[in-house]
Amino acid sequence: MTAKPLVLIALAIAYPVVNHAGTIMGAPAAGLAWLSLVLAAGFVLGSRSLVLPWLALLSLAAAVGGHLEHHADLLQRVPPVIIACSLLWVFGRTLLRGRVPLISRIGERMRGELPVPVARYGYWLTAIWALFFMLMGLECLLLGLFAPAFWWSLFANFINYGLIVLLFVFEYPIRRLVLRNLEHSSFIDSLRGSLRLDLS
Repeated sequence: MTAKPLVLIALAIAYPVVNHAGTIMGAPAAGLAWLSLVLAAGFVLGSRSLVLPWLALLSLAAAVGGHLEHHADLLQRVPPVIIACSLLWVFGRTLLRGRVPLISRIGERMRGELPVPVARYGYWLTAIWALFFMLMGLECLLLGLFAPAFWWSLFANFINYGLIVLLFVFEYPIRRLVLRNLEHSSFIDSLRGSLRLDLS
Protein backbone atom coordinates (compact mmCIF):
# COMPACT_ATOMS: atom_id res chain seq x y z
CA MET A 1 0.00 0.00 0.00
CA THR A 2 1.35 3.41 -0.98
CA ALA A 3 1.80 6.34 1.40
CA LYS A 4 -1.28 8.26 0.19
CA PRO A 5 -3.90 5.66 1.23
CA LEU A 6 -2.09 5.17 4.53
CA VAL A 7 -2.27 8.89 5.28
CA LEU A 8 -5.97 8.96 4.41
CA ILE A 9 -6.68 5.87 6.54
CA ALA A 10 -4.79 7.40 9.47
CA LEU A 11 -6.75 10.65 9.20
CA ALA A 12 -10.06 8.76 8.98
CA ILE A 13 -9.23 6.55 11.98
CA ALA A 14 -8.29 9.64 14.00
CA TYR A 15 -11.66 11.32 13.30
CA PRO A 16 -13.71 9.49 15.98
CA VAL A 17 -10.88 9.98 18.48
CA VAL A 18 -10.74 13.72 17.81
CA ASN A 19 -14.53 13.92 17.82
CA HIS A 20 -14.81 12.16 21.18
CA ALA A 21 -11.98 14.20 22.69
CA GLY A 22 -13.68 17.38 21.54
CA THR A 23 -16.92 16.23 23.14
CA ILE A 24 -15.48 15.51 26.57
CA MET A 25 -13.25 18.60 26.52
CA GLY A 26 -16.05 20.97 25.53
CA ALA A 27 -14.72 21.64 22.03
CA PRO A 28 -17.27 19.92 19.75
CA ALA A 29 -16.21 21.97 16.72
CA ALA A 30 -12.91 20.04 16.68
CA GLY A 31 -14.59 16.92 15.29
CA LEU A 32 -16.27 18.87 12.50
CA ALA A 33 -13.01 20.58 11.60
CA TRP A 34 -11.18 17.24 11.51
CA LEU A 35 -13.92 15.73 9.35
CA SER A 36 -13.40 18.60 6.93
CA LEU A 37 -9.71 17.70 6.82
CA VAL A 38 -10.50 14.02 6.15
CA LEU A 39 -12.87 14.90 3.29
CA ALA A 40 -10.40 17.34 1.75
CA ALA A 41 -7.62 14.74 2.03
CA GLY A 42 -9.87 12.16 0.38
CA PHE A 43 -10.24 14.46 -2.60
CA VAL A 44 -6.58 15.45 -2.82
CA LEU A 45 -5.08 12.00 -2.18
CA GLY A 46 -7.55 9.70 -3.85
CA SER A 47 -11.07 10.29 -5.08
CA ARG A 48 -11.75 12.89 -7.72
CA SER A 49 -15.42 13.17 -6.80
CA LEU A 50 -16.44 16.83 -6.70
CA VAL A 51 -18.80 15.99 -3.84
CA LEU A 52 -15.91 15.68 -1.38
CA PRO A 53 -14.58 19.27 -1.50
CA TRP A 54 -18.11 20.62 -1.12
CA LEU A 55 -18.70 18.36 1.88
CA ALA A 56 -15.35 19.46 3.29
CA LEU A 57 -16.35 23.13 2.97
CA LEU A 58 -19.76 22.38 4.49
CA SER A 59 -18.16 20.61 7.45
CA LEU A 60 -15.68 23.45 7.94
CA ALA A 61 -18.48 26.00 7.77
CA ALA A 62 -20.43 23.98 10.35
CA ALA A 63 -17.37 23.91 12.62
CA VAL A 64 -16.80 27.66 12.40
CA GLY A 65 -20.46 28.65 12.48
CA GLY A 66 -21.28 26.19 15.24
CA HIS A 67 -18.41 27.49 17.34
CA LEU A 68 -19.39 31.14 16.84
CA GLU A 69 -23.10 30.50 17.43
CA HIS A 70 -22.53 27.91 20.19
CA HIS A 71 -24.36 25.17 18.29
CA ALA A 72 -21.36 22.98 17.48
CA ASP A 73 -22.47 20.38 20.04
CA LEU A 74 -25.64 19.82 18.00
CA LEU A 75 -24.00 20.02 14.58
CA GLN A 76 -21.35 17.44 15.48
CA ARG A 77 -24.13 14.88 15.98
CA VAL A 78 -25.16 15.10 12.34
CA PRO A 79 -22.17 13.45 10.54
CA PRO A 80 -22.56 9.98 12.19
CA VAL A 81 -26.16 9.87 10.96
CA ILE A 82 -25.05 10.91 7.46
CA ILE A 83 -22.23 8.35 7.47
CA ALA A 84 -24.59 5.52 8.45
CA CYS A 85 -27.20 6.58 5.89
CA SER A 86 -24.52 6.85 3.19
CA LEU A 87 -23.38 3.29 3.91
CA LEU A 88 -27.01 2.16 3.86
CA TRP A 89 -27.33 3.75 0.42
CA VAL A 90 -24.08 2.12 -0.81
CA PHE A 91 -25.31 -1.35 0.15
CA GLY A 92 -29.06 -0.93 -0.22
CA ARG A 93 -29.15 0.47 -3.74
CA THR A 94 -27.39 -2.63 -5.07
CA LEU A 95 -30.33 -4.76 -3.89
CA LEU A 96 -32.62 -3.13 -6.44
CA ARG A 97 -33.85 -5.21 -9.35
CA GLY A 98 -31.36 -5.38 -12.18
CA ARG A 99 -28.30 -4.63 -10.01
CA VAL A 100 -25.67 -6.96 -8.58
CA PRO A 101 -25.63 -6.94 -4.75
CA LEU A 102 -22.46 -5.31 -3.46
CA ILE A 103 -21.13 -8.41 -1.68
CA SER A 104 -21.73 -10.51 -4.80
CA ARG A 105 -19.90 -7.87 -6.85
CA ILE A 106 -16.90 -8.16 -4.56
CA GLY A 107 -17.04 -11.96 -4.89
CA GLU A 108 -17.19 -11.74 -8.68
CA ARG A 109 -14.15 -9.49 -8.73
CA MET A 110 -12.22 -12.00 -6.61
CA ARG A 111 -13.51 -15.25 -8.18
CA GLY A 112 -15.26 -14.55 -11.45
CA GLU A 113 -18.82 -15.78 -12.07
CA LEU A 114 -20.37 -17.02 -8.82
CA PRO A 115 -22.36 -20.25 -8.34
CA VAL A 116 -26.03 -19.69 -7.54
CA PRO A 117 -25.75 -20.52 -3.79
CA VAL A 118 -22.83 -18.10 -3.44
CA ALA A 119 -24.66 -15.33 -5.31
CA ARG A 120 -27.71 -15.91 -3.10
CA TYR A 121 -25.52 -15.69 0.01
CA GLY A 122 -24.05 -12.44 -1.34
CA TYR A 123 -27.54 -11.02 -1.75
CA TRP A 124 -28.61 -11.81 1.80
CA LEU A 125 -25.31 -10.64 3.28
CA THR A 126 -25.65 -7.34 1.42
CA ALA A 127 -29.19 -7.05 2.82
CA ILE A 128 -27.89 -7.71 6.36
CA TRP A 129 -25.29 -4.96 6.01
CA ALA A 130 -27.93 -2.57 4.68
CA LEU A 131 -30.20 -3.37 7.63
CA PHE A 132 -27.26 -2.96 10.01
CA PHE A 133 -26.49 0.53 8.73
CA MET A 134 -30.17 1.48 8.77
CA LEU A 135 -30.35 0.54 12.46
CA MET A 136 -27.07 2.34 13.12
CA GLY A 137 -28.41 5.50 11.50
CA LEU A 138 -31.56 5.29 13.62
CA GLU A 139 -29.48 4.72 16.75
CA CYS A 140 -27.24 7.72 15.98
CA LEU A 141 -30.29 9.88 15.37
CA LEU A 142 -32.04 8.89 18.60
CA LEU A 143 -28.90 9.17 20.71
CA GLY A 144 -28.08 12.48 19.09
CA LEU A 145 -31.51 13.84 20.00
CA PHE A 146 -31.98 12.42 23.48
CA ALA A 147 -28.73 11.07 24.98
CA PRO A 148 -26.16 12.99 27.03
CA ALA A 149 -23.16 14.09 24.97
CA PHE A 150 -20.77 11.56 26.51
CA TRP A 151 -22.95 8.52 25.80
CA TRP A 152 -23.81 9.71 22.30
CA SER A 153 -20.11 10.18 21.59
CA LEU A 154 -19.16 6.79 23.06
CA PHE A 155 -21.54 4.99 20.72
CA ALA A 156 -21.08 7.20 17.64
CA ASN A 157 -17.29 7.31 17.81
CA PHE A 158 -16.29 3.91 19.22
CA ILE A 159 -18.98 1.30 19.88
CA ASN A 160 -20.57 1.56 16.44
CA TYR A 161 -17.24 1.10 14.66
CA GLY A 162 -16.53 -1.84 16.95
CA LEU A 163 -19.86 -3.37 15.94
CA ILE A 164 -18.89 -3.03 12.27
CA VAL A 165 -15.65 -4.90 12.95
CA LEU A 166 -17.48 -7.60 14.94
CA LEU A 167 -20.03 -8.16 12.18
CA PHE A 168 -17.27 -8.51 9.62
CA VAL A 169 -15.20 -10.86 11.82
CA PHE A 170 -18.10 -13.12 12.84
CA GLU A 171 -19.50 -13.32 9.31
CA TYR A 172 -16.36 -15.05 8.04
CA PRO A 173 -16.78 -18.34 9.98
CA ILE A 174 -20.52 -18.30 9.23
CA ARG A 175 -19.71 -18.01 5.53
CA ARG A 176 -17.33 -20.96 5.76
CA LEU A 177 -20.06 -22.99 7.46
CA VAL A 178 -22.91 -22.06 5.11
CA LEU A 179 -20.75 -22.36 1.96
CA ARG A 180 -18.71 -25.31 3.23
CA ASN A 181 -18.25 -26.76 -0.26
CA LEU A 182 -16.64 -23.57 -1.58
CA GLU A 183 -12.89 -23.05 -1.63
CA HIS A 184 -12.57 -20.01 0.62
CA SER A 185 -10.11 -17.15 0.45
CA SER A 186 -8.15 -16.36 3.58
CA PHE A 187 -9.61 -13.81 5.98
CA ILE A 188 -6.96 -11.27 4.96
CA ASP A 189 -7.76 -11.73 1.26
CA SER A 190 -11.46 -11.31 2.05
CA LEU A 191 -10.67 -8.11 3.91
CA ARG A 192 -8.61 -6.77 1.02
CA GLY A 193 -11.39 -7.58 -1.43
CA SER A 194 -13.97 -5.85 0.75
CA LEU A 195 -11.86 -2.71 0.97
CA ARG A 196 -11.70 -2.42 -2.83
CA LEU A 197 -15.31 -1.42 -3.23
CA ASP A 198 -16.60 -0.43 -6.64
CA LEU A 199 -19.34 2.06 -5.84
CA SER A 200 -20.39 2.80 -9.40
